[in-house]
Amino acid sequence: MRAFAFLFLILIGAAQPNGEPLRTRVVTATFLGWERGDYLWARLDVRGRGRISAMPGDDPIGPFLEARRARPLRVWLARVRVTLPEAGTVEIERIVRARDSRINAGQWWSRLSPAHRRAWLRRYREAIQ
Repeated sequence: MRAFAFLFLILIGAAQPNGEPLRTRVVTATFLGWERGDYLWARLDVRGRGRISAMPGDDPIGPFLEARRARPLRVWLARVRVTLPEAGTVEIERIVRARDSRINAGQWWSRLSPAHRRAWLRRYREAIQ
């Protein structure tokens, strides 16, 4: 398990933005699930645009999306340039913020007890495998 976690951190670290977002937009979307390849992608059904894949940003965005699966969300998508070892420099969409009708990811996370945080991290890790 430690080897997987270490590999995951290396892969995510390799796909960090090289600079400021090229543009950011806010969309209404429904989180559909996870897509695994060399990297982790969130599948979203964006109102008026159809289905897209975007790389989740820093925690707690991933666990928040998992907790809100199949519910409408407001999602901030930043188009960023990243360097992927196998593809060079490319532009991707990254989820930099998410909220439902009541609370954003950071607020949700800060209100959870340590036990609930561990439970959501475990559920998130199981969902992305």
